[in-house]
Amino acid sequence: MSKSSKLHNEDKLVKKALEIGGKMAKMQGFDLPQSPQPLRVKAIYLFLVDAKQITPLPESKLDGASIKHRLAVWIHSALPDNDPLK
Repeated sequence: MSKSSKLHNEDKLVKKALEIGGKMAKMQGFDLPQSPQPLRVKAIYLFLVDAKQITPLPESKLDGASIKHRLAVWIHSALPDNDPLK
């Protein structure tokens, strides 16, 4: 898969990444915002970068679409092979 390719279920993967990332943050004692979504996406992205779960994006690519794609790629690689989102 090329770095810029769109994943098949990217929107659903982002939703799953937000769910799992939020649970991970809560287990670590962080209370991340629940809404609006752009704020939540960035907060979970920053948490995952800080937790060394994902590599940070370059400053020039810190837009909403790139962050969502990075979250989708992260959860896609973390899901088991038989998961319906893969």
